[in-house]
Amino acid sequence: MPIKDSAMEIAALKKVEFFSVLPENSLAELARHVTWKSFKKGDRLFDEGEKAHSVFIIAGGKVKVVKEFPSGKNAILSIFGDGGLVAEVAVIDKLPYPATAIALEDCTAGAIPADVFIGFLRANPDALLQMVAGLGAKLRDLADSIGSMAVESVEKRLARFLLKFGGEIGERTKDGLVFTLPVTRQDIAELIGTSFEVVERGLKKLKTKGLIRVEGKKIVIRKMDDLAEIFEGGR
Repeated sequence: MPIKDSAMEIAALKKVEFFSVLPENSLAELARHVTWKSFKKGDRLFDEGEKAHSVFIIAGGKVKVVKEFPSGKNAILSIFGDGGLVAEVAVIDKLPYPATAIALEDCTAGAIPADVFIGFLRANPDALLQMVAGLGAKLRDLADSIGSMAVESVEKRLARFLLKFGGEIGERTKDGLVFTLPVTRQDIAELIGTSFEVVERGLKKLKTKGLIRVEGKKIVIRKMDDLAEIFEGGR
């Protein structure tokens, strides 16, 4: 979604949860400092180790934040869509970016310079409180993910992933909860801490059980309760 005018800039900022509590004039002032850019799939918004010069607002498309290891393996830490705010912690603690941000698909992102972002938070305590709440939610999600990779079976981790994305972007139909995966099978493997081959086997197993239907990237969760039972440890 190309950002063409100030109205679109403010609309994009309002999609960020903690900016949404602010009055229009505050958003208009912030929008003056945002630099909007289009990224192609695979483009990097920033690299791990790079000076944290900006916070990024996602205004269309999806971005993954990845930890890259010398072995060549990657771990996806998070995926951000429309309204996502990326790298706020790195800007606040003034340390280099701890991971790399890569466009999962063609997307638009706005860069807010670090000094502007910090000054904005100081001047808008309501936004600061909202950001703290958002960071708390991210930490809980991260703790859940780390805990699941340490003790849960791959089938349970895969069920968690499908339920999470289905709940966020799925559409309820007569056939079940339908959604299109925003990531590749390899991305799923990196998100849940396993290999591509294990993800393929896991999807096939769930399909054989009649819990899901798979058509390329399209997933239909046919039996939500049974899939939730796997996630909750009943099977």
